[in-house]
Amino acid sequence: MSTFRFNPRPVTWVTVKVNAPGEDGIEPQGFRAKFLILPEEERQALADNPREALRTVWLDWEGIVDIDGKSVPFSEKARDQLMGYSYVTLGVAEAYRRATAGIETKN
Repeated sequence: MSTFRFNPRPVTWVTVKVNAPGEDGIEPQGFRAKFLILPEEERQALADNPREALRTVWLDWEGIVDIDGKSVPFSEKARDQLMGYSYVTLGVAEAYRRATAGIETKN
């Protein structure tokens, strides 16, 4: 076991699982998201506004492409556009919950 190194503003990458609607039904897809792990007090302050909470903690991504397969770079505008879809927001929120608990699932 290694020594615990406390970082009051840690960031981490977590796999996000998304159940995306498609022509043939729901298709499990995924990407990686970079999150800022907030202290409990800050998380509680944002509890009444979950969308703003996700905007605060979702810092980057890997593995998101457009319909033509072209990589979509992270930006606040692109993040907010994705957050307009509940199936994305649900997947991101669940991934953040796992990150705050120190749980990462392997693909």
